[in-house]
Amino acid sequence: MAQESELAAISVRNLSIQYGDFAALQNVNLDIPRNQISALVGPSGCGKSSFLNSLNRLTDLIPGCRVKGEVIFQTQNLTDSKHDVLSLRRQIGMVFQKPNPFPQSIRRNFEIPLREHGFSKKECRDRMVEALTQVGLWEEVSDRLEKGAANLSGGQQQRLCIARALALEPEVILFDEPCSALDPIASAVVEDLIVSLRERVTVVIVTHNLAQARRIADQLSVFWVRDGSGTIVESGDAGEIFQSPSDPDALNYLCGARG
Repeated sequence: MAQESELAAISVRNLSIQYGDFAALQNVNLDIPRNQISALVGPSGCGKSSFLNSLNRLTDLIPGCRVKGEVIFQTQNLTDSKHDVLSLRRQIGMVFQKPNPFPQSIRRNFEIPLREHGFSKKECRDRMVEALTQVGLWEEVSDRLEKGAANLSGGQQQRLCIARALALEPEVILFDEPCSALDPIASAVVEDLIVSLRERVTVVIVTHNLAQARRIADQLSVFWVRDGSGTIVESGDAGEIFQSPSDPDALNYLCGARG
């Protein structure tokens, strides 16, 4: 088995993802540093979301999807079908493009996942308060915990979803275009929140917003399609890549973030 880098939260080795006869990704290698923000950018259809989904086995839910290679997390290969997926998704959380609170009360949005992992009602309450406080939402919702989460604004719902992930105390949180469904003000709030998270968790974010990636990312990986499959054409320090990318495709793509 490939070894996990000492500085990496997740090490990906020779990862390939196929949907039926279509190879979405081919032989991708990447180390995701601990307690940093790693942004994945590139045009649509180059495998960014497929890569992200493979990191906590959401690819298991896609009919006909086959994953090859190694995703090393805590010395274990996550592509091994014997790996405990429930435990994995507690340690590697996910926040989606569109806010997806459960169609129940704010309190139940925390109790459902926390009780599934064996926490008591008191522990659920304590973790809920702590997580909502971390995302700056506690004072806004503390008097309506029994109200439906769907009554919150889009930005509040997305912060709720982030808090719900944080309540499980993950090591990594994956974000798939978390601001694309939000207005500019709500986007700025969520973006600032993501930046603050690097003190506690490792962040991996897919974004089409190059200006956002330039503002928040420590590490940058540029995905591209070559020979019909997605691959990484440039990866490393975000500031250095934005300043002087070495790959021609990355240069042409990232020029939109300059100025």
